[in-house]
Amino acid sequence: MRQRWGRGAWVIAAALLAAGCASVPRDAGIGEVRKTVEEQSGQHLVWSPEQPIEPPGDETLRPLLEGELTVDRAVEVALANNRDLLATLEELGVARADLIAASTVRNPVFDGEVRFPANPRNPFELALTQTLVDLFQLRKRRALGQAAFEAARLRVTGAVLSFAAEVRADYYTVQAAQQALAQQRTITGAAEASAELSARQHDAGNISDLDLESEQASYERTKLDLARAELEELQSRERLLADLGVLQSMPLTLAAQVPPAEGGQERSLEEVEAAFPRRLDVLLAQAEVESARRSLPLARASAWDELALGVHHDRESDGAITTGPSVVLPIPLFDRGLAGRTRAAATLRMAEQRLHGLTVTAHAEARAARERLLEARARADYLRTVVVPRRQRILSLTQLEYNTMLRGVFDLIRARQGLSDALHEQVLAVRDYWLARTELDAAVSGVRGFSRQKTQDHE
Repeated sequence: MRQRWGRGAWVIAAALLAAGCASVPRDAGIGEVRKTVEEQSGQHLVWSPEQPIEPPGDETLRPLLEGELTVDRAVEVALANNRDLLATLEELGVARADLIAASTVRNPVFDGEVRFPANPRNPFELALTQTLVDLFQLRKRRALGQAAFEAARLRVTGAVLSFAAEVRADYYTVQAAQQALAQQRTITGAAEASAELSARQHDAGNISDLDLESEQASYERTKLDLARAELEELQSRERLLADLGVLQSMPLTLAAQVPPAEGGQERSLEEVEAAFPRRLDVLLAQAEVESARRSLPLARASAWDELALGVHHDRESDGAITTGPSVVLPIPLFDRGLAGRTRAAATLRMAEQRLHGLTVTAHAEARAARERLLEARARADYLRTVVVPRRQRILSLTQLEYNTMLRGVFDLIRARQGLSDALHEQVLAVRDYWLARTELDAAVSGVRGFSRQKTQDHE
């Protein structure tokens, strides 16, 4: 009997050891995240869970930002240096730890006692127990841990892609703000010249007080517009610098012109709809449903978590020794696991409802993003092909009539201001086009609803 019991104990110990050894990704899933980011954004994510954490500083960043900064370069620098994003990536390590915990059997419990006085020997009792429900449900717990790990990986991937889209949007905003600021300075200069000319003509008695006040009021308005444009450029540049991980404010050299709208046709509605099954938010919602579904059978057995089997060794005071099996059996008299079952069932229903709700809203968001892109492109094309050429022609005709003394200098100045205003509107329209294009790409890939703050709140 002792030999059989000894062999059985070794079999149980081997089973426990094998059960505790689970396959857990050593890289915390960063390989899959990096692959998805490269496929959907073309950007290479450089990050390692073992890389040392250094305090923020601009010494290593300034050489990377010298010269003309492109949008792809800005995203590359931001992915490598933004501390909020790096903190989000650390959630992969937390998810890996949770998977390890879900794949590991709880340690056996040793219990012993010695009683006094001894007559003629010290009596003692020794017991070694191991929970059984925890062992029997190890496969289910491991499956639940893997489902939760997959959901965490999808959340982090979505946060990275969402952040890359934010950097692109902030880049185009800065680029347009710098170009709009340059044009506003031109408009303000023309208004200043017009105001100075009106003052001289008023002093000469050639224009009335009303005309002078009108020109001066126009100049004052352009100065306010210039101050607003300077503030917008400053604020947008600071947002981009924060994305890049730059500690102190510094000038950025971007391309002087916002790139025009791309040629060719935009994505059709069928292409947008066809990308729905591959959306990250849909995959995440499906993973959360799977995780909730796998937690349900574990919750049903929660009342028996303390069920344990072990070995009991006892020596009485007269020297008699007994050895045999022991069992710890919880009695579900008060807590029958109802709370855990109710919570698991409600969590599953909630995850399923969110998946169904996302099925509806995701299609609507993608269609709306496509319509915004088409409107922005049509507006940019209309300004480029109709409004700006017409303003240029008005300026040319005004110049001709001014040369023949049919128009005054104020008419010529207003014609130049009209052209500058049209060019300013064109810059904003092209900016809106690229922002809408970035938004559509994010909606098609399913990362519009992701953000670093949301990922942290979920955890």
